[in-house]
Amino acid sequence: VKVLESKKIELPKKLAKRYPAYELYLYGEGSYAEEHKILPLTGIPVLFLPGNAGSYKQVRSIGSIALRKAEDIDFKYHFDFFSVNFNEELVALYGGSLQKQTKFVHECIKTILKLYKGQEFAPKSVAIIGHSMGGLVARALLTLKNFKHDLINLLITQATPHVAPVMPLDRFITDFYTTVNNYWILNARHINLTTLSVAGGFRDYQVRSGLTFLPKLSHHTSALSVVSSAVPKTWVSTDHLSIVWCKQLQLTTVRAFFDLIDADTKQITQNSKKKLSVLTHHFIRHPSKHFEENPAIISDLTGI
Repeated sequence: VKVLESKKIELPKKLAKRYPAYELYLYGEGSYAEEHKILPLTGIPVLFLPGNAGSYKQVRSIGSIALRKAEDIDFKYHFDFFSVNFNEELVALYGGSLQKQTKFVHECIKTILKLYKGQEFAPKSVAIIGHSMGGLVARALLTLKNFKHDLINLLITQATPHVAPVMPLDRFITDFYTTVNNYWILNARHINLTTLSVAGGFRDYQVRSGLTFLPKLSHHTSALSVVSSAVPKTWVSTDHLSIVWCKQLQLTTVRAFFDLIDADTKQITQNSKKKLSVLTHHFIRHPSKHFEENPAIISDLTGI
């Protein structure tokens, strides 16, 4: 029997005092959780951000699948899944906490990277998975004055309403959206963050697919938007919550993560072109074979 155990990460006292309601956890199970009691860590960091009234425990589905996959390859590579506890705040109904959450996530990223200090292949950035409003908080990080863009190497959002709030109930939430979307549109040339937005499709009654599409600009070629029912090997629509535990979708996400690893750095590749081609392979066109960087042309059809 696997014992599930999320380890609470000790935050600097100043930080814990400033954000008493928030926490940071490291997902673990069985012997893997035991090993994690001893720091520093040796894997590839991924940070999960829950959405409106969401739980930090929702990281369990993808964390568990990634652990199985790492076991299959004898831990040649493995991912460390972190999760933020936002105290299940109702940020879709009251936007006053969104800015506070964003600033806390920034501090969490810096704290996470310190856990790898002194390692031969220490990461310099994290990958982020954001569910619902968590995806918007992740995009808002770039608007912070002192945020270094290269702290995030990849952003995957699940059922995140990027375009506009589902219910614009207060000025906090509408102002937050305006700030984030204006920043991404005006700075599109300088944003080199590979971003994938996955919508739940017709079963998601809370966030319709139209709201999940990222602002697609001619010069911003690192953004992809898909609907789960069109994702190869997934082919199903998910409701707003089940998108975080839909096994087909989490398998696709984990396969993409492992294909994104750079063999030299043992971390996620910094090559934007490769990142986009891996995500395109798994989420858009999957030709039922393993990802190849330069696939050979099997047959050349000449004109008759």
